[in-house]
Amino acid sequence: MAPLSPTGARILAAHVGGAVSGHDAAMARLEAHRLVEPHPSAHGTHRMTKDGWEALEEWRLQHAEASAPASAPGILPKLPGRQHEAVLTAARRPDQLVAGRDDEAYRRGEPWFLGTTLRAVHRAGYAGIRPQPWDDGPVTWEDTRRSLYLTPAGREYARQRGGIDVRRRRVVIIACGSEKRPDPGPTEYGTLGAGCPAGELYTGQYHRSLRLAADSLTDQSLIRVLSALHGLVELTRRLRPYDVTIGHERAVTADKLAGHTAALGLNDADVIFLGGQEYAKLLAPSVPHLLTPLTGGMGGHRGLCRQASEDAALRNAWWKQASHLHALRHPAP
Repeated sequence: MAPLSPTGARILAAHVGGAVSGHDAAMARLEAHRLVEPHPSAHGTHRMTKDGWEALEEWRLQHAEASAPASAPGILPKLPGRQHEAVLTAARRPDQLVAGRDDEAYRRGEPWFLGTTLRAVHRAGYAGIRPQPWDDGPVTWEDTRRSLYLTPAGREYARQRGGIDVRRRRVVIIACGSEKRPDPGPTEYGTLGAGCPAGELYTGQYHRSLRLAADSLTDQSLIRVLSALHGLVELTRRLRPYDVTIGHERAVTADKLAGHTAALGLNDADVIFLGGQEYAKLLAPSVPHLLTPLTGGMGGHRGLCRQASEDAALRNAWWKQASHLHALRHPAP
């Protein structure tokens, strides 16, 4: 079955009892893909086939940030050159960052854009900043020069004006583990070292199985470790070994995690959590659309993670469930 274009999806979503109509070229493409057929009793119109209904339902699951393709805005006006390029470049990034000179992307030699471009994209509503725990009320990009990320409107622009099949980010959170690399001790100057990256700190078989599945589910930039001490941390963040578990007086709390999830923009992401329920319960208040697909004990978790790492169909099924949960918990106005 051929994937639907944004135009084709809008035409199918606007059906009346299965009857659809649209401009000739679009209808010809839909008919060629056997998603519609000539309507036998209404000359000049078509009706959806079984494949058409299935394609529309698939689109709605994959683009559940809108209640249906018909609710998306009309054809958006094309932005000036650099602004257009900035939105499309962000849409091709897994993290959907609209990179500027203050972002890590600049230091890595990746495409970036001047502040005038960032400001214009932000004002157009195609990119926004994320709140931080230390913010004292609403702030703007001009106040903070904080990193900008695509909004749903920005993704719609990229679909319409760039033909990019971009959707919400797919974030995977995995539980930490009790087994860790040993503390390297003080440096040659007698000070404590920074430790090692969180992606390398945890050595237990259970955590490694979670990480194996996470690596197959999404880009590494969208994987976070839920540390019992530090909360949500990037794989590249350097940590020293610690001995804290959930429930300890120093352990992270649901309130603290709410700040982390907001800063990561998880309200605008499909999110899968891999780990035990004591960790999932801490995330649930601030990520009500969280998908927790692992069942059974640790052995069952490891088996499902191994299966997910090998089975693309299972991974796709999980992401469909995560998208559906987001649509249920965040219905379109």
